[in-house]
Amino acid sequence: YIPYTPEKEDITSCGIPQQYNASQEFADKKVVLFAVPGAFTPGCSVRHLPGFIDHLSEIKSKGVDVVAVIAFNDAWVMSAWAKANKIKDEMLFMTDTDTRFSKDIGWTKGDRTGRYAMIIDHGKITYAQNEQGGDVTHKSLDVITLFHKASSPASIRAQTLLKQISAHASESATEDQATDHTQQNKFQRTEFELNVTEDPPTSDQLRTILEYVGSGAGRAGQIVEGATSEADAVTKLKENPDSFQRPVGIRNNENDSPIAKRNQLRMKEMLEAPHVLFNET
Repeated sequence: YIPYTPEKEDITSCGIPQQYNASQEFADKKVVLFAVPGAFTPGCSVRHLPGFIDHLSEIKSKGVDVVAVIAFNDAWVMSAWAKANKIKDEMLFMTDTDTRFSKDIGWTKGDRTGRYAMIIDHGKITYAQNEQGGDVTHKSLDVITLFHKASSPASIRAQTLLKQISAHASESATEDQATDHTQQNKFQRTEFELNVTEDPPTSDQLRTILEYVGSGAGRAGQIVEGATSEADAVTKLKENPDSFQRPVGIRNNENDSPIAKRNQLRMKEMLEAPHVLFNET
């Protein structure tokens, strides 16, 4: 991990990774440790990490000395994720190098860390829950992030349609499953959590979007006005956040790997796919 230092507070500044001896550091402390599949992914950034950040004071008021998050990403990425969330030293953002720890306890998602949490009280694990496998007591919904512009009719249509589909899916999911409801089951598979933001994407989010729509002149320019390549899109977005062409929506499930789809009018069909990226220009 990379400890917080004031001189390296800027997100573009790189600190020096250090080994963290958890066995020694946790021996006389009460620790809440949670793991996510990846830093900067929409599901983890929108749904999972904020819950711990928002309740950090409450958690520590219960006698917790350390709150730490781990992921398979390297120490520099984890440090940047902390800075992006305005965290200094009140939480630890650490890397599970080669996912060795997660593999040792059998809680992984492919090559990534799993999504789990545990309480370690003076070196003893007193609680542990993994969201993968038969022991799951709840399932996190997929998250669709809509990069929205309130003054854009296309963006308003996209937001309205997504809300309608989300409401329909939630209603269908609560209906009686005792008999065969083909249409109901179809919508149940599309249940998701909608996150609407008017903020532009981060550079990493933009690169993810361009990875799937293509970063050539034609494609990049549809996402960031006037962009001719991925690098040019990142530069133009930094210079002018309004150059980002909304609406753009991205859906991520546990694999955190969206694929591109282009026609907002076919959004209902797109939501049947495991991952969706849509944009209307």
